[in-house]
Amino acid sequence: MKALPKIELPVDVCAEGFPADPDFPQLKIASDPELMLEDFRRHLKPVSSRHCQIQECRPYRFRCRQSSSRCVLQYTLRVLEPGAGREWNRWVTGLVYARPGEAQRLCQEMQAADPLREIPADWLAFEPVEFIPELQMLVQVFPYDRKLPNLCRVLGEGLGGLEPLLLARLGPGTWRTEQRTIEPTRYRTELGAALKYTMKASETLRARSQTGRWYLKVYRNQQGEETFQLLRSLAEKTSAGQQPFSVVNPVAYLSELRTLVLEEAAGTSLQEVLLREADPASALRAVARAVAAFNLDEFEVTRHHSIDDQFADVKRAASLLEWACPEARAEIKALTAAVVSGLGPVPPAPIHRDLKTEHIFLSGDRVIFIDLDSVARGDPVRDPAHLFAHIVVRVGLDSMSREQALTAARGFLEEYSRRVPKSWRERFPVHCAGALIEVAGGIFKRQEPLWLDKVTAALEEAQQALSGGLT
Repeated sequence: MKALPKIELPVDVCAEGFPADPDFPQLKIASDPELMLEDFRRHLKPVSSRHCQIQECRPYRFRCRQSSSRCVLQYTLRVLEPGAGREWNRWVTGLVYARPGEAQRLCQEMQAADPLREIPADWLAFEPVEFIPELQMLVQVFPYDRKLPNLCRVLGEGLGGLEPLLLARLGPGTWRTEQRTIEPTRYRTELGAALKYTMKASETLRARSQTGRWYLKVYRNQQGEETFQLLRSLAEKTSAGQQPFSVVNPVAYLSELRTLVLEEAAGTSLQEVLLREADPASALRAVARAVAAFNLDEFEVTRHHSIDDQFADVKRAASLLEWACPEARAEIKALTAAVVSGLGPVPPAPIHRDLKTEHIFLSGDRVIFIDLDSVARGDPVRDPAHLFAHIVVRVGLDSMSREQALTAARGFLEEYSRRVPKSWRERFPVHCAGALIEVAGGIFKRQEPLWLDKVTAALEEAQQALSGGLT
């Protein structure tokens, strides 16, 4: 195949900005919310029946340099429809490719497939696929996603068979749906989405009404089925209340839609507890007991996460940070080398693998884990290290001081260490350093406000962890 000619971008695209990458010069503009706001205003076309205005643009999640061929850039737009008096948020995704002409070729291919027909009318505000020539950027507007076609079906008419199942969970009686809403809560382009499903129903015989809430997790593949089976097994095991932890209850797995239906987790997230309570020590001790029990349990897990897999995660995050923060490259390399040399294979145990403050709920004496898609057998110390790192770096906890966060994290670790083998505690500092590298990478990918300061702080905490200064 004949190579396409390299397309030169306009001079203003190559102006100073962050991040700088010769393979993706668009990123200098694409990382600037104000410049992207103007680009989206110029190029996104409202559908003929709508008169929508874009008020604001915020970077939401960037997947840069995870591949040499492209970058995936997600934004949240604040949209106003003056005639209808409505205002809402809408995700859009920009795809930029290293291969010249690839974004335009894909755009033409996707537009030729008539993407409009896939979008439910209630979700259609802009043309779902556009091309920004000056950035050589393909743009997809949520909920259109060429690799997640089941998402539009879930948001449209695909859930008809689910409603009777949910109504039956409201209790005895003849229930009728009065109102239903679907609210997107999380979206990762091409990978999956989480939707909050709220249904108000009435029971005429006893003249009563009830509102039920569930979550729908839409997957690209059939991973949700494996998660459903795991959750069902754990829910049955922990329902007697003899374990210090439980899991969010699964309702159903809709194979044709690749969608997992979950009950709403009871109680309050650990993140909210840490933000609201002046003294969260008792809550953290309960969480520590639950995490230790989870790691010490013997439930069956088919997935494995080896030490090499863990090293790959750390190295991937480190590589991203070296690209995003070239001035800290030597420090990042030294931290990564210390983690790789400091850990080795150990007997595997169940691990959550994505333990953070928003994935833990507290309801009375119960500690409930959610988001168990990544559960595997691996080094159990990975779990407490990741939760510790999220607290210390204050991910989602900006209003806490470092001293408050460190006190909370140490209280958690102290209780956890009482309940696990001594060798686990001895491995913790190195695991913590690795977790802090991964957390720093996540901060950049989410494009958090003041991300550079937060990444720098996380790397400093990693150094402290290796020297024993955090614990």
